[in-house]
Amino acid sequence: MKVNILNNRLNFMLYFFLKPLVQVALKVYFRNIFLSGLKNLPHNKPYLIAMNHPTAFLEPVIMAANINKPIHFLGRGDHFNKPFHRFLLNQAKMIPVFRQKESGFGSLKNNYDTFSRCYEYISKGELVALFPEGRTEHEKRLRPLQRGVARIAFGTLTHFPHLDDLYIVPVGVSYADAMSFRTTAVLHIGEPMSVRNYFDDGISPDHQRLLTDLASRLNEYMVIIDKVEDEELIETCLTMARNTRNYTFFKVYHFDTSLLTMERNVAQFWNEEASQSLKDNTKLKIRSYLDLLEKHNLSEKVISSRITTSWVSFFPIFHLTSFIGTIFVFPMTYFADWVVKKKIKHLSFKSPVRFGAAFGVSLLYLIITIILSAYLSVLFIPTTLSLGLMAYFSLYFREKQAIKTGHNRFLKLDEAEKHKLLALKKDILNTFMFKLSE
Repeated sequence: MKVNILNNRLNFMLYFFLKPLVQVALKVYFRNIFLSGLKNLPHNKPYLIAMNHPTAFLEPVIMAANINKPIHFLGRGDHFNKPFHRFLLNQAKMIPVFRQKESGFGSLKNNYDTFSRCYEYISKGELVALFPEGRTEHEKRLRPLQRGVARIAFGTLTHFPHLDDLYIVPVGVSYADAMSFRTTAVLHIGEPMSVRNYFDDGISPDHQRLLTDLASRLNEYMVIIDKVEDEELIETCLTMARNTRNYTFFKVYHFDTSLLTMERNVAQFWNEEASQSLKDNTKLKIRSYLDLLEKHNLSEKVISSRITTSWVSFFPIFHLTSFIGTIFVFPMTYFADWVVKKKIKHLSFKSPVRFGAAFGVSLLYLIITIILSAYLSVLFIPTTLSLGLMAYFSLYFREKQAIKTGHNRFLKLDEAEKHKLLALKKDILNTFMFKLSE
């Protein structure tokens, strides 16, 4: 018993030690994080979080970094098989859930313990989060919900009848491009759902009605692309819509629904309102536009008549600062990319593993800094912090330089090619531009 208490305290300490470091890492990894609806989290009431699951663990990391209470996440049981993996997942407060597909039929009995742990955690006011789709997939669609979320919700109230109610908080998650470094994440925390309302006659739990309503809520908080064949069309339009907005580099977090609303409006237009002929015609224009961009090695963002040059590019000292910062983080970025390239096949795991590998190396940097500072000189700490700031500045500098270089490449095209690109961009934008102001 004493050993378990000691382990719990150690896990608690490590969780809160790592949390501020993760918060910094997220601001480096993401260009923008839109996190809205925090006010919807219940106060002094038991609740669990239900999220859609487009990546392996980026959305859990964002939620854990921005909610005051520690969160127990449910994760695949077979990931706990190796001792080192089990240690890391325990520190992250993960709870194993077993499925026949990954762990075999015999492992399913372990889920009784998993559900019991969830009931107990929730009854004590601790926070449990799960992914009711049951698996991760990199797509902008909600997959059918599994019964686990309903089983945990109803089971908690059944095993702990002294609880007046339990709430399920739906969280919709979307990414600009979940596979990319410096991408944009959009998360919305919806209004809590009272589980007591889903007991028929106050006695029998209605699992299907709860799952249906939860799916409906999640769909409201996500950017949805209904059909696979429309993905290139809608993703391109979403990219173009985002590029009409300018966000400052150093403000990563935005606690509003502005981007979610805009992207949902654009996606809804193509999903429900646009005629098939308009879709087909726009798809042809988009394919021509993307082919031209690829031909001239350009990104959509630099196709503009005017882009302001950053003042930092005029001073050699900033070039040197960016170079030093880039060299400082090279081992981190190289290792993260190597791990993803050699070890990861599933798309939904690539970006999260890149983030995790880079974060692991950054922790190693921190440990080395502390050790060297203790044995060499206290000045080693400010030196390392300075290098870290240079590394962050190098992101800003390289982003500005990439836009400038791309725009200059665009300006050097012959007039016919420039006109064709601008005309295609204008034609595509005009099909859905009215949706950007709704």
